[in-house]
Amino acid sequence: MQYTFLRVLLLAGIAAGLLAVCGQQEDAAAQEAKKETQAPDGAKTAATDSDSEQGAAIKTHKASCRCGQLTVTYKGPVPQRRTLCHCNSCQLRTGTAFSIQGRFPRANAKIEGKSTTWTFPSKDGPRVNYRSCDSGGATYHFCPVCGTTVFWDIAVAPDIVGIALGTLTDPSFPPPKISGFEAYGHPWAMKPADLPIIRLEYAELGGSPGKNK
Repeated sequence: MQYTFLRVLLLAGIAAGLLAVCGQQEDAAAQEAKKETQAPDGAKTAATDSDSEQGAAIKTHKASCRCGQLTVTYKGPVPQRRTLCHCNSCQLRTGTAFSIQGRFPRANAKIEGKSTTWTFPSKDGPRVNYRSCDSGGATYHFCPVCGTTVFWDIAVAPDIVGIALGTLTDPSFPPPKISGFEAYGHPWAMKPADLPIIRLEYAELGGSPGKNK
C-alpha cells in the first residue's frame, strides 16, 4: 500500500514537471510567433505612414499656359485623383492621344489671369455618341492669348478644379493612379497595362471607340 502511494506521488511529480516544461515552451513559441506576426504588420504600417506623410505633405504647384498669362497656383497635398485619360474629348482637347489630369480642391487653388471658356456638352453643338470623362459637364478655361487649356470646372464637383498636369511642367510630380477609357486609346501610344495604376472600364453610349460623330 505504501509502495503504491509513493509510486502515485512520483508519477504525479513527473507529470507536473513535464507540464511546466511544455508550458514554458508553448509560451516561448507563442511569443516568438507573435513577434513574427507583428513584424510584417509593423513594417507595413511604417511604409503606409511614410506614403501617407509624403502624400499629405503641403507643397506649392503652379500651372501655367504657354505665354504665362493664365495661371493656377495650388498649395496643398498632392491630389489622389490623377488620371491618364484616353477618351475622345481629351484627345480633341489636347490634340494628342491622351491627357494627364488631376482634380484639385478649389479652396486651395488661386486662379490668376484672363480665360476664355467653352462648355461641354454644348447645347448648340452636335450631339456625340460616345462617353467621355466630361460627359457629366465641364467648362474649360483656356488662355485667349496662346490658347492653352489650363484648368476646367466640373459640373458635378463644383468644389474641385481640374488641371492639365502638363501645365505644371514638373517632372517630379507623381504619376497618374488611374487609366480610363482605354477602349478609345491608340495602341501604339502607350501600354497602360505596363503601368502600376488602376484601369477603369466604362459602358459606351452607342457607337464604337474612335468615332466622335
